[in-house]
Amino acid sequence: MRTTFILMVLLLCSRMLFSKNTLFVPLNIQQAIKHGTRSEDGRPGPDYWINHTDYTIQVDLNPRTRLLKGHEIFTYFNNSPDTLRHLVLRIYQDNRKLGNARDWPIDPSDLHEGVDIDQLKIGGQDYSMEGEKSRVERTGTNMFIKLRDPLSPGSHISGEVAWQYIISRKSNIRNGAYDSTSIFVGYWYPQVAVYDDIDGWDGYNYSGVQEFYNDFNNYDVKITVPQGFMVWSTGILQNADAVLAEKIAKRYKQGLQSDEIEHIISEKDYTKSDRLTAPGPLVWHFKAEQVPDVAFATSNHYLWDMTGTVVDSAGRNRVVISAVYKSADKNFHNVAQIAKESIDYYSKELPGVPFPFPRLTVFDGKGGMEYPMMVNEGASSRWAGTVHVTSHEICHSYFPFFMGINERKYAWMDEGWATVIPYDLQSRLSTGYDPVKRTIITYESVAGSEMDLPMIVPTIVYGSNSFRPSYRNEAYNRSGTAYLMLQDLFGKKLFKKALKEYINRWHGKHPGPFDFFNTFSEVSGRNLDWFWKPWFFDFGYPDLGIEDVIQKKNKVIILIKKVGELPIPVHLILIYSDGSEQTIDRNLDGWSSGQAGIMLTVSTKKKVKSVKLSSPHIPDVNTENNIFKINQ
Repeated sequence: MRTTFILMVLLLCSRMLFSKNTLFVPLNIQQAIKHGTRSEDGRPGPDYWINHTDYTIQVDLNPRTRLLKGHEIFTYFNNSPDTLRHLVLRIYQDNRKLGNARDWPIDPSDLHEGVDIDQLKIGGQDYSMEGEKSRVERTGTNMFIKLRDPLSPGSHISGEVAWQYIISRKSNIRNGAYDSTSIFVGYWYPQVAVYDDIDGWDGYNYSGVQEFYNDFNNYDVKITVPQGFMVWSTGILQNADAVLAEKIAKRYKQGLQSDEIEHIISEKDYTKSDRLTAPGPLVWHFKAEQVPDVAFATSNHYLWDMTGTVVDSAGRNRVVISAVYKSADKNFHNVAQIAKESIDYYSKELPGVPFPFPRLTVFDGKGGMEYPMMVNEGASSRWAGTVHVTSHEICHSYFPFFMGINERKYAWMDEGWATVIPYDLQSRLSTGYDPVKRTIITYESVAGSEMDLPMIVPTIVYGSNSFRPSYRNEAYNRSGTAYLMLQDLFGKKLFKKALKEYINRWHGKHPGPFDFFNTFSEVSGRNLDWFWKPWFFDFGYPDLGIEDVIQKKNKVIILIKKVGELPIPVHLILIYSDGSEQTIDRNLDGWSSGQAGIMLTVSTKKKVKSVKLSSPHIPDVNTENNIFKINQ
């Protein structure tokens, strides 16, 4: 009687829950589908479009004074059906401007009055930034420019900007000077913001934590530094013979073709009097096509390793890999190899898509920050830490650099993937390291609290201050756990198929959450609203409990209750009176009908002593209801 009553209650709850599994689709997404730029099956619509910019940039950097002076000419192409009456330029380093909003504290010595804009021309006309009649409004880290001549659909407009600023000396979270002559330069040039089919212009302020949302652009960049300074950058170096000393140029060319680790610059090179570069000042010339951004780094005392790998079965696409670092950072001596194995893994295992860029350089800086073809990575004393950060940042080459994710709006759409995709690789390269367990523990520490917000709420809305648990939880841990649960639901084969299809559909474009949801649902051939809604749209937490265990003659009946709102797999351990154990696994498909409980039957003649729910790879915020002991 007791069992029948419990099952009736659970089935009633099931019908109530299942009837509510309909996703809320915001009006702007509905309009995009109506206008043919998006579709309900997750594919880009027949009228999808994306804008882009061509940049020619010349920059002069004095590493000792940290003064960066730049000049750029850009051409912006309006492929949209809209007439644009404004341009929006991002001036990222205004994050250091006195009085501007910031997520992280800035050392007072790094604050300034804003990036100096020495010249601004649009369409060949000067645009004044001062006076009552100015057509330029500079707010936060954005410059809103009211065009004298609106930009019609299918046309383009050119601009010219000259600017300068002093690179930070102490507040160098993602870029800046890491010693007296070593600098990583990111978020550094006036950049045309994204205009898309969902929101129009991206006018969000950069307050420090937000990362990327860029179009796919072409860059021609010339970087001038003093003699003796090496430069590594997004793109392909065009003039190695002109900037490198003959012996270094010879090693460099060998490194371009080698699958082994080549020491382009070693410690011995710095003990000799031979020049490592050509006479200065030096103009390093790089070109990059169809990339979302450019970053570069320079030093006059870093070591330089190179290697490479072929990433496609036809043997046409080769990635050249560099690691540049301080000699004292011992784990960095192996970073080139870690990077190579990471790129091989992503290309051939998961997601199984050839690495999308021809170059990758990991720079010994601070923290962990990705840029197209560049990684700024702080040295770690722990091997697992070195493996984790290197592989994580390289994974971002797919999300958001191959997939044009709006990471400012939905950080989980790229950070979550860069969390979950490398799991097997990280465990493989670092014996005893369990990155899945690490994510689960961190997620459980926030899950179900008032700071555990639904992921569909735009990151920019609830605030991205990294010192609050919300941002890191939604961007990395709840999202990484959700993707892990999705892999459990699909199985690894179907999960990989859906992920590859998502990438194939949306690389070089700007996917949003519903493009992801709809693609995975379409590939699986199922309505997955019962999964998407609790994990991505609702408040809730994961919690299963053992409601009852009934021992009969030749079987054991176990009733599992879904106490929390989020569906998760079941991993049961049955402990018998004779000391033996048996494990029972059920994936979260068991919750697909929205029921609040499931019944498992195990055929056995043994007497059960206790049953427990237990797995370090399944989140569960309350373990007190996970053990059921049977009175003998």
